[in-house]
Amino acid sequence: MDVPRLRRVLLRWFARSKRPLPWRQTRDPYAIWVSEVMLQQTTVAAVIPYYARFMARFPTILSLATGDEDAVLEMWSGLGYYARARNLRLGAQVLARNHNGTFPRDVETAMTIKGVGRYTASAVTSLAYGARVAAVDGNVFRVLSRLYAARDLTSPRAQQLATNLLSARAPGAWNEAMMELGATVCLPKRPRCQTCPVRTDCEGRSRPESWGGGRPRRATIKTMVEMALVIRSDRVLLVRTPTGDLMGGLYELPHAGLPGQEEACMALRDRYRGRLRVAPEAVTTIRHAVTHHRIEALIFRARLLKLPSGDAIFQPRGALSRLPLGGLTRKALRAVGIPV
Repeated sequence: MDVPRLRRVLLRWFARSKRPLPWRQTRDPYAIWVSEVMLQQTTVAAVIPYYARFMARFPTILSLATGDEDAVLEMWSGLGYYARARNLRLGAQVLARNHNGTFPRDVETAMTIKGVGRYTASAVTSLAYGARVAAVDGNVFRVLSRLYAARDLTSPRAQQLATNLLSARAPGAWNEAMMELGATVCLPKRPRCQTCPVRTDCEGRSRPESWGGGRPRRATIKTMVEMALVIRSDRVLLVRTPTGDLMGGLYELPHAGLPGQEEACMALRDRYRGRLRVAPEAVTTIRHAVTHHRIEALIFRARLLKLPSGDAIFQPRGALSRLPLGGLTRKALRAVGIPV
């Protein structure tokens, strides 16, 4: 492997071929941090519109640190993995309190911030400040595995290999180039080896499927959920899920069966016995994905007998779009003709 040549070729390819993503138009560490958090477990296409709205609402670390949690969750609603949004806000509060509202310039200090691990710390500091640190995400791990034909590559070894390849002249651009290569060319399945700019130096090019790297995906779990649609005048009954649940802190329709809750195995009628009178037939069925759960949700009309215990409240239809609704409830409301 000719490392100097590989660096030159990959950086030239990246300068010519990189996607015009919105977070690549800035070197603001806060903006880069937000994008990196949003991109965890989420596709670029899904993140772009959320990123634009979030940055318009919370353009600085201070605005996020002083923002209401409900407003933050509202901007995140539908993106999933809501602990990311809470940790982002908590991290911003730490930065505002202890770091003059500025993201740290070194990896070790950055890793003391809530929700910031080594990859995020490395990515932000290299892209924003030019720190000479290698950022290894899943895409980079796969690229390294194939470049070195390493079948059982470990995380420490991958970090070492990435550090050895790192361009000291342009560490931020190099990290982005490696990520871009993995995201657009060195794909998990059907890698585009014929158009790969570094194929000459790739030791695994003859059998790329043998060097995929990465951890196996978690098995998909199919889950049945029942949800109640209770309308009084022009108001819809919502309950707030407890913090710590899969979709904790969000407003949902009254429900039974959501994974991660104590009542996950209960039927809707049993969970709300004496409080809701549930129609015998569902009005519609929707499908939704949350983490590795594939949810099929039945929506039943129901009549209120007694307000459910806990955080339950009727909300005007006109206010629903301003609430931090869970993606499942948002989809359910749209399915029955209620715009959110």
